[in-house]
Amino acid sequence: MENRLMDLIEQLEEILDHATKVPLTGKIMIEEDLILEIVDAMRAAIPEEIRQANMIISDRDRLIEQARSDSQRIIERAQKQAEQLIEEDEIVSQSRAYGEDIVRKAQQYSREVKLGALKYSNDILYGVEQKLEEAYKSIKASREELLTLARRDEKGFQNNEQD
Repeated sequence: MENRLMDLIEQLEEILDHATKVPLTGKIMIEEDLILEIVDAMRAAIPEEIRQANMIISDRDRLIEQARSDSQRIIERAQKQAEQLIEEDEIVSQSRAYGEDIVRKAQQYSREVKLGALKYSNDILYGVEQKLEEAYKSIKASREELLTLARRDEKGFQNNEQD
């Protein structure tokens, strides 16, 4: 989707670069409807970026919840296995150690999966943030360029009226 926003900005710049120049004024003539259409498309593209970020957050939450569920199942299974081993008199000490080891490994696995999911989500959101910042800077620069052109044209028009 970042390509769509950048394409629209490039289209806007190309229209401005190839616009018909008004002699002796420093102004250009552009099709208002075409510019407004591009601006509307840009507005539509930005919410799409936000929707994608929300999908990434939902995926992250789903992964974290799945990791919690998996770890809980592993812990419960480990506890059941530990209880069964404890019931057998010959291997009581071994069963405790084994059960505790399974629980510890399950908890470690749970932490690793959760940390991995958080890192993955953070990396994805950082990328989206960078792309949104680039788009924002580009839009802001285009607006500033348009304002500069408008001010320059206005000064030129006022100077021509004074002459």
